[in-house]
Order: sequence, then structure tokens, then C-alpha cells
Amino acid sequence: MNYTLLVWEEVPENHTFYLIPDSVVVTEFRKWLNEAHGHFINSDETNDGMKFLNTALAESDPEKGFETHLGIFRKYKHTSKGPIVNKHITHVYLSGFVM
Repeated sequence: MNYTLLVWEEVPENHTFYLIPDSVVVTEFRKWLNEAHGHFINSDETNDGMKFLNTALAESDPEKGFETHLGIFRKYKHTSKGPIVNKHITHVYLSGFVM
């Protein structure tokens, strides 16, 4: 199975990894991930990709227009303290927010 790795930074304190099966990352999601890559909430100008990610990782309070995507990536949070091994990662994205 192929995966997309999302590195979600909470600058300057935390980071979280999401290992999302590529089969879940449909074309529309991939477009938004590309838009959000390298951008941070509270630091950069908001775009649709950032709104999508903010909603896809949230428990509540979805961004307007993205309500149907609330929490869809939360279940792919990598919770192991060890390294990610034996996974074929096809894409890596970095985004997050600045506290």
C-alpha cells in the first residue's frame, strides 16, 4: 500500500505525523494538500488548502465550505513513538500553524 505523509507542525512546540493511504487522498484532496504545503495558519495568507487541512484534522468548528471534510484525516495520526518503517510513502507535505 502507498501512503501520503503529512507533517503537521504546531510551531514552536509540537509536530504530528499523519500516514494517510493514497487511496483516501482523492484528486481534490491532493490539490488542496499541494496548496497548503509549506504554509502555516497565523503566519501565511489563508488558501483553500489550508482551510481544508484545518478542517480535515479538526474535531469541531469546520471552515466554511469544508464542513463535509470535518475530521477525515484524524484517524490516520501516527501514534507510535518509533520511526515510520516499511511504508511506501509517495508524497510528503508540511503544514501547520504558528502559535
